[in-house]
Amino acid sequence: MAKDDLHYYINTNLENANVSNSIYMAVVEGKAAPFLKYEYKDIEDIGQHIFRLIEQNIEQEYMISATLHQIAHDYYSIGKDLAMPIVKRDGEFVKLSGVALFKGGKMVSSLPARDSFYVKIVRDTFKVGLYEAILEKEDIPPKLKHKSSNKITVAFDAIHSKRDMVLVDASKPEFDLNIQIRSRVLEVYPDINQGHRESVAALEKAIEKKLAKEITRVIAHSQEVESDIFGFGEKYRSAVRHSNLTKDKWHKMYKDMKINVKVKFVILRDGVFE
Repeated sequence: MAKDDLHYYINTNLENANVSNSIYMAVVEGKAAPFLKYEYKDIEDIGQHIFRLIEQNIEQEYMISATLHQIAHDYYSIGKDLAMPIVKRDGEFVKLSGVALFKGGKMVSSLPARDSFYVKIVRDTFKVGLYEAILEKEDIPPKLKHKSSNKITVAFDAIHSKRDMVLVDASKPEFDLNIQIRSRVLEVYPDINQGHRESVAALEKAIEKKLAKEITRVIAHSQEVESDIFGFGEKYRSAVRHSNLTKDKWHKMYKDMKINVKVKFVILRDGVFE
């Protein structure tokens, strides 16, 4: 259904008074019928289980929200495409395995579940979620290098994030995407002295570089498949008068759009963790 076109199903559910606009929508990895009919040993009601799984991950900001209302808004919007979680059965367990990307009503690609953080931070604000960044050898500044390790793992919670899309050139088009994150670092391994301001500043810059690189990668993938799940087209349409933008026109423009990603990461509380 997702690879064909969800237009009919979105319309049908919107017009059905018995269907709430707040229901969650998701794509099943594989076929839906075997997924729902499987006799799970520890799951009494698979429908309620999936609902609670999605709801919990949305509340903890591990996954994007995709209610029928939100999906319909993005589907009919000129300048934004819809996205929704992907669920799959893994033995006796049900898990969220990724994010489905759509072009119009058709699913055109997917991102792994880990990338939902980058999707959410560009689409929306981030308030209570936890995130783990792995700084590889090339991302680690000299001040933080450890002989015993070629990577640094940093776990943090984003106390507050803010994003700003600025159209800097309508002819290309070109956007500046500015993201600010104020966060508390929960764990660093190998440990560093967060009481040393230079070390903290070096860690902030390293995380900024890492996040900017990953966000750029995720946006570039969405451009390849012409799926603007971030709403750059909505920003373009509101900023350019008489743009006469259509879905087809924007998808072609979006593929070649230039985006300058800038991340400002601020550590609010210091400490030493291992």
